[in-house]
Amino acid sequence: AGAPNILLVTLDTTRADRIGAYGNSTVQTRAFDGLAAEGTRFSAASAVAPVTGPSHASMLLGRGPWDHGVLLNGVPLPADPLLAELLHDHGWRTAAFVSAYVLDGQNGFARGFETYDDDFSWLPGTGLLLPARMAAMARRHADPNDVLERRGADTVDRALEWLSEHPGGAYFLWVHLFDAHGPYAPPPPYDTLYYQGDPHDPGNTSMQQVTGVAPYLQASLEGVTDLNYVLAQYDGEVSYADSQLARLLAAVDPKNTLVAVIGDHGESLGEHGVWFNHGDDVYETSVHVPFALRWPGRVPVGVVDSPVEGDDLAPTLLDLVGVPIPSGMTGKSALSGNRPIAHSMCFDRQANIEGRKNGTLTGPKWRMAGLRGPKSRYVAREIDGTSSYYELGSDPSGVTDASETVGGTPEGAELLGLLRGQAQALFAGDATSRSAVEVSPEERARLEALGYLEQ
Repeated sequence: AGAPNILLVTLDTTRADRIGAYGNSTVQTRAFDGLAAEGTRFSAASAVAPVTGPSHASMLLGRGPWDHGVLLNGVPLPADPLLAELLHDHGWRTAAFVSAYVLDGQNGFARGFETYDDDFSWLPGTGLLLPARMAAMARRHADPNDVLERRGADTVDRALEWLSEHPGGAYFLWVHLFDAHGPYAPPPPYDTLYYQGDPHDPGNTSMQQVTGVAPYLQASLEGVTDLNYVLAQYDGEVSYADSQLARLLAAVDPKNTLVAVIGDHGESLGEHGVWFNHGDDVYETSVHVPFALRWPGRVPVGVVDSPVEGDDLAPTLLDLVGVPIPSGMTGKSALSGNRPIAHSMCFDRQANIEGRKNGTLTGPKWRMAGLRGPKSRYVAREIDGTSSYYELGSDPSGVTDASETVGGTPEGAELLGLLRGQAQALFAGDATSRSAVEVSPEERARLEALGYLEQ
């Protein structure tokens, strides 16, 4: 009795620096900004992994990927209790509406949800049938996004329909918005909101600096000469997703709903030589995400500057609504402010592993660990033992390695040594064993089409 509703919205591929509440004065994100102003905004939130599946697994499990071992998409979740299972066992009605195949309920994400809507077929309800799946694979050759994702409006439409059909009783509703993920193609008017030029201007050569674009993005960029056009399309996607967040916020009881909005990871837009992609690194642009909570009278109004990480989400929500936190959850309540460092980790794509075996790849990244302080980021590379350190106060995007300068003092050298030890602790053990499994040919094709496996 008296339990609050819980609304969780996860924003895929959303950089914190594209959000107004994080200092961006260009991109329109009024819904998130308003939510953050009415509750708690976390300024130093990090995704634990720059990949959708592992990041969401960590948020729902309350454990990091270095612990549960899910470091790649398509890997089934371990049997540990998920946030939805715990809330359902304590009486909440549960429903989820996701926008991309990488959160396929068959991998375990659906556990605990009475309703789990991951059907992207043209005719809802047929997506699980074998003929429909075979037809979807054929269509995907013509349109890589077909049956793999849906626009935020379609996902939100279904979520709002569920809300209207289930009045009364506390609910836990999770909505996942995939729009900011590439290829960037926001609908009108967001496609021209930040760009009015000619993207194919032959006199513009700014796209010539762009290299290494993932195969699944190449068709969308063909003939584009103006880099600003591509960046504007990404910004348009962020604003469009925010408009869908606004629809959800307008539909819930603001006084008796605990709202959590968090990004699952960011996106590199040229930093560190990575263009329009994520997944292979844990630099600031790939893992610094927006995160805000609102529950009037229960969540304080203000900003938490101490680091938090994605696996803190589940224990934070459970703590706020009074559900016991299982001993297996290693995340912390984000409102406690007692985490000195936030952790991130990434794992090689299968194509990189295979490339090393056959000799076509000579400069692998292998696993990388990232450590985020309130104003700094440390990145360690397992393959060669190298590392870098970024002072985010003067270098917010984390692109200039300051480790040589910092390490030039006794105090700085000691700091880098401590961080190196923490990074090595993430690499220790056998946490990657679950991510070494082979995926099926069908699932590999789907992941390739979304850019999560190299073709």
